[in-house]
Amino acid sequence: MNIQQINNEIAITDFLSNQGIQPAYKRGCDWWYISPVRMAERTPSFKVNTRLNRWYDHGSGEGGKVFDLALRLHRTATIQEVIQLLSGQTIASAATATLGMQPLGKQAKGQAPAVTPAPFPGIKILEAKPLEDNTQLTNYLQQRGISLQTATPFCQAVSFAIGTRHYEAIGFANRSGGYELRNNWFKGSSSPKDITYIPRGAGTVCLLEGFMDLLSLLEVRPRLTTGSSFLVLNSLTQLSKSLEVLGRHRRVLLFLDHDQAGRMASERLLQSVPNCRDLSSTYQNYKDVNELLVAKPRQAQRLLQGLGARKGAKKQGL
Repeated sequence: MNIQQINNEIAITDFLSNQGIQPAYKRGCDWWYISPVRMAERTPSFKVNTRLNRWYDHGSGEGGKVFDLALRLHRTATIQEVIQLLSGQTIASAATATLGMQPLGKQAKGQAPAVTPAPFPGIKILEAKPLEDNTQLTNYLQQRGISLQTATPFCQAVSFAIGTRHYEAIGFANRSGGYELRNNWFKGSSSPKDITYIPRGAGTVCLLEGFMDLLSLLEVRPRLTTGSSFLVLNSLTQLSKSLEVLGRHRRVLLFLDHDQAGRMASERLLQSVPNCRDLSSTYQNYKDVNELLVAKPRQAQRLLQGLGARKGAKKQGL
């Protein structure tokens, strides 16, 4: 299935339903929803025209076809991952498919295992080396509010090939040897796709969706590196793989995105994982930690540094 076929054959309303998102009301061929691509709202402003099979968000001015919407909801996934999710009708995201959780380590009777999409095809890793200052890659990090000092322990400059063309990107390794790859125009991952676990021998683990959020958190809270372990999903589609790791820790701190999938994932984790705490309120007006850091660096410093002063934060390892 290609993108054109996906847009022609999958109804947006069916896609949303499989995401666990239902309309607030229907008016003829216009179905109205609480926006799944922005912060929670009281008045539905997200419209799907079932005749045209198009969506439009009146709050953000965005709109498009089903594939555009899938990319927005699965923001940390690659294009190829979204194609595979939709092509196989494994439309339920990790927030709905892999989070039909029973207690940690158990799976509901008769429940099919979550389907993990393949990473971007054709990527061949050529070389990984330390990041250097005053390069295009470190300039990109600076645009995202990340210093070289913060990124160096976790990232490398990775050269890779797609076909006969060679490229370079910030590389963030996962536990299986694959890389998340980012530069100012490219977002992809090499095979195999997996989570990244950074153990620190701590009873607390911080759970984040992407490595830019990890780096953003450490940019303003560098001492967390000695007080907490970290688990980066690299995509919500990998969430089921995280459960065993989360179960090893006494406390789990959630820093997931403020979108529909992230909110649903947080809610289910809060219900299913003991001693789990949602800290996304510290960036409540922004999509994620990095968006806050880029938009309001001083506010990010104040809010995230202020975590340590909050009631119970000391007990949470912050």
